[in-house]
Amino acid sequence: MSLIQRIKDDPELADLLIHPFDFDLDRPYWVGEEETLRSGQPKEAVAGMASGCGYFFCGEGGEERPVLYLSSDGMTSLVAENLTDLLTLVVAAPWWLDCLIRWRGGVEAMRAMSEECRAEFVEEDFPDLAECQERVAAALGLDLTADVMGRLLAAARRTDPDFILVHDEGHELTPIVPAAAAV
Repeated sequence: MSLIQRIKDDPELADLLIHPFDFDLDRPYWVGEEETLRSGQPKEAVAGMASGCGYFFCGEGGEERPVLYLSSDGMTSLVAENLTDLLTLVVAAPWWLDCLIRWRGGVEAMRAMSEECRAEFVEEDFPDLAECQERVAAALGLDLTADVMGRLLAAARRTDPDFILVHDEGHELTPIVPAAAAV
């Protein structure tokens, strides 16, 4: 059974993914047909966030396709190699976006920043996070010990050139990790 179907079949699991993990299958971000991937591959909305941001599968296939993040203000990044990696990221590090936006440096800098963001998130927003993480990980078979920040950075570095969204008039959306920083 697919991960998406497992989530849809379990309302409690779907609710946990919405809060605290901000992953909502019923709120897919809508991007018009005028926005395409620079590579020409198709894109498909997967899930959305409360802020209006969203996730897209890139290319043909099922849940094994790369996943692109698109913010409501036009920033974009490849964030996972497949849906399992995306769900592992949002469950293990729901603060991932803050880290990616503020990141300047290597993988170790990203990991250190993740620890700072985790402390803020747990202390300020969700002190029962560990219990929710365990429940979702068990239900979906996720390995929360994976190096999610290293995977996130590796995916983000692959955004340019193929995973940039382009409007039909030729305007390209801005990658969160600039091409110069991706090297």
